[in-house]
Amino acid sequence: MAIELPPLPPTEPSWGAFQVWWQQVKEAIEKSEAAQQEILDALDQAVGGAGGLNTQMAILGSFSIPTMVVTAADVGANVTITIAAHIRHYGNGTELPVAGGSITGKAFSTKYGIYYDDLEMVDSTPAYFATTDLAEAQHNFIAGRHYVGTVTTPADGAAATTAGSPPAGSGYTAGASAVVIP
Repeated sequence: MAIELPPLPPTEPSWGAFQVWWQQVKEAIEKSEAAQQEILDALDQAVGGAGGLNTQMAILGSFSIPTMVVTAADVGANVTITIAAHIRHYGNGTELPVAGGSITGKAFSTKYGIYYDDLEMVDSTPAYFATTDLAEAQHNFIAGRHYVGTVTTPADGAAATTAGSPPAGSGYTAGASAVVIP
């Protein structure tokens, strides 16, 4: 960022003209410093603030413990998807106990992606959602999106409950001793 300084005064300016010029130089430097501080503040917010890069990377590398927490059951006229309580382990090493929940009124024989939104990684009782657009359920589809997994609902009249699948590519590898951020 270039500083726009006032033009130099003519050769051997009067003391008054020099003081005016020097004040203009000082103000130009202060203006430049203020603009640089605004840029630094914006970068700090983009990286470290709620929904910033650090948060999004922690969510991207997150997974649930246990990994398979989604089931679906025929409840008569439609299907109820159930999400078990679990621990959300984030890519930055923090963990959050998350309450289970359910999503009612879903269609038979349909594959759903299950997710919730938590921009600040602190919601222990999230509202769960199901979508047939599996990309929409993925981590960070929007800032703060947490992917829980997928489930294909049972056929109409099926007595069995179907088990879901954990999030693929969430950073968790079964049996691994460490979290790997993709």
